[in-house]
Order: sequence, then structure tokens, then C-alpha cells
Amino acid sequence: MAAYKLYGMGSPNVVKVVIALEELGQEYDLTHVNVFAGEQREPWFLALNPNGKTPVLVEPRDSGDFALFESGAIMDFLATRHGAFGGSSEDERATVRQWLLFQMANCGPAFGQAIHFSFATKECPYGQNRFTIEMRKLFKVIEQQLAVSDHLAGDYSIADMALWPWIRTLEMFFAEDLTTPALKRWFAAIEARPAVAAAAERMDEIGKLDRQARREASAEQLDRYFGRVAW
Repeated sequence: MAAYKLYGMGSPNVVKVVIALEELGQEYDLTHVNVFAGEQREPWFLALNPNGKTPVLVEPRDSGDFALFESGAIMDFLATRHGAFGGSSEDERATVRQWLLFQMANCGPAFGQAIHFSFATKECPYGQNRFTIEMRKLFKVIEQQLAVSDHLAGDYSIADMALWPWIRTLEMFFAEDLTTPALKRWFAAIEARPAVAAAAERMDEIGKLDRQARREASAEQLDRYFGRVAW
């Protein structure tokens, strides 16, 4: 099978897919998408993901490339395709998907909005308060689960890979909220995994490209990226 093609930038949602690919030992080409310049809104990218967001995974096939967007769907696809980190029984698979969807539907949106309203802008105290409260409620759920289980769904799985990059990102903004014992133990154990270290190293290069792209972006491009004006 030819190497996967992954399109992305330095967001936690891209990091999680890179971790999954590294853990599964898969070859992949990682292409940086300059979201500040609006590459994700160009026709070639919208043909891969009409929602105009990264990541997108492409699997080359003789019958034509297969493209998949939404990071949770990508990780579930990879775990199923390669038979690892997705649970070995029907109940285990359901539990892994439960916690994967918990991250996708709750943690990602709330954490991202908490960062946005607390740091990207402080013009909306209601938004800042709402999403910070929701973020801290989710921390309690995570801590309760990790207090009785080494990982979110029992064994180490794509659910842990999906949450870990978000916790790493939140350390830069809400470190004081991330000091509970079970969460700290879980985070350190995953950070020590060789595949996770390899993924973090790979993403460092993407992060550098992101920072350069943001420095070079115009005021209008930044307004579009942060949703202050429509595309």
C-alpha cells in the first residue's frame, strides 16, 4: 500500500492523527496547509473536505484516492483498517468510540472556545465564562475516569491519542487546571511513548511553518481565520 497523505497544520486535531499513524507504524506524507493564507478554502482543498478544515487523510488506491476528513473519523478508520488501538471485542470497540466521541463532541469544541475567548479576544466576558466553566466540568469527568482506569477506555487507544494533544495545548493556557493526580499520571505516561515523541517532533516542523505563516498574514487574512469576517 502506498503511503498515506495527510494535510494539516499544527492544531491538536492534526497532532492526534499523526500520533495514530506513528503508533500504527504507517508511512505518511505530511503536507502543511497555510490556513492563515486561506489555502483550506481553495478549490483543491475543498474537493477533499467541503468544510474547509484540517486534517484530511488521503489513501492512494488503484481505483482512485480515498479522502477522509474529521479527525475522529480518520482515527477510527485507521484503528479499524490496521487492527489496533480500537478495541478487540464489540464492547471494547463501543467503549473506545464512546470516549473518542466524548473528545470530539465535547472536549475539542469547549477547549478551543475557552482558549479563543480567554486569549485570542477578551471582548466577550460571557463567552469566556461559559466555555471556561464547561472546560473545567469536562476536566472533572476526565479525572474521575482516569482515577479508576489507566486510560480512557481501559487499554491505551485512539481515545487517549485524541485527547492528549488537547491537554498538551491547554498547558500553555490553563496549566493551573491540569494538576489533578490521575490526569498528570496519564499525561506523563502517554508523553513517554516513543510514537508520541516521534509525532511531537514531526509536528514541531509544522508548528514553525504555522508561526511563519501567521507572521506573514495580512490583517484581512487574520480576520478571516479568526472568524471576524466571512470568507
